[in-house]
Amino acid sequence: MDLSEEQVKMLLNWVEQKTEKQLTIEEVQRFIQLDTIDDCKKYLCVMLDFFFEVFKSPEGRKAMSSLEDERNIWLQTIFSKSCHFLYLLDGVGYNNGSNHLNPIIDPSILFTIARRIYESVIAFELLFVIPRSEDEKTILYNLFMAHGLSERLKDLNEEMRSHNPQKVIEEQKSIDDCMKDIEETNLYSNLSQQTKNQIKNAFGIRYRYIFEEGNTMKRVSFEDAYKLLRIKNDLLENTYSFFSLHGHPSYLALIQFKDAFRNDYRADLTIMAPHATQCVLAFMSIFIVDYMKLVPEIKAMYDKLEEPRRFAIGMYEDAMRGEKKFK
Repeated sequence: MDLSEEQVKMLLNWVEQKTEKQLTIEEVQRFIQLDTIDDCKKYLCVMLDFFFEVFKSPEGRKAMSSLEDERNIWLQTIFSKSCHFLYLLDGVGYNNGSNHLNPIIDPSILFTIARRIYESVIAFELLFVIPRSEDEKTILYNLFMAHGLSERLKDLNEEMRSHNPQKVIEEQKSIDDCMKDIEETNLYSNLSQQTKNQIKNAFGIRYRYIFEEGNTMKRVSFEDAYKLLRIKNDLLENTYSFFSLHGHPSYLALIQFKDAFRNDYRADLTIMAPHATQCVLAFMSIFIVDYMKLVPEIKAMYDKLEEPRRFAIGMYEDAMRGEKKFK
């Protein structure tokens, strides 16, 4: 049977995808050190390649519910933020036609994106990984939905409300449906009145909670949420406050910016960017490993990779948790 020209192109494209460059042990050893910006970018590309393969695969799009569909989209948001981080490692210069600025890497921007990725991973853990039952997941996810929908409704000014009153009604119904879904769970009916009141008080305002023994609920802050990631020795202690210090106007961020681009010592290239990259890689590694635990088909994709690539993807998660499952 003869193949058409289009079928031949599709076959060649498939072959090219399947014969991608194999990762070597030497490259992985450089990834462990991250001595150069080039190594930072190459390591990020290894992680991003796997994320990309996951979300464009049928296994990565498989969903039996709207909750699972939104769980899959979560991976795409981590991918997007990490891609933007990668591109910033090229640095940003400027040329007004008569003078030019050599490319620099602004550490505050890198740490701002790293903070956003950390927040996304924490929220993913709270909503999809930590809950011990479907009822817990339903309650916590509907708190998350109600918070977002309420904020959007609150942002509508009077002119927008009067112009599209039907939209307001639909938004409010979606919020009300979140509470209905919470109240219809068996878990909610068995909660103490104190915990029910806690849910009602948080509804539309807050969403970061975990269920503890006795079906009580505890609010979680981003600063302390790293303790829920099951990592060793408080390795991420003070990480969020560090990100915040650099992501918001602060004197420390100001003086570090002043000293980052000296001709004799480029701290943006040698210290700040590699450190921010290590943080992002750690968050991506923890995220994808926990995602694979939820979606075994993705773990099967991971198992087919060559050993150095598997090691690179799971290295940070394994080093921080010591599970010895994904390396």
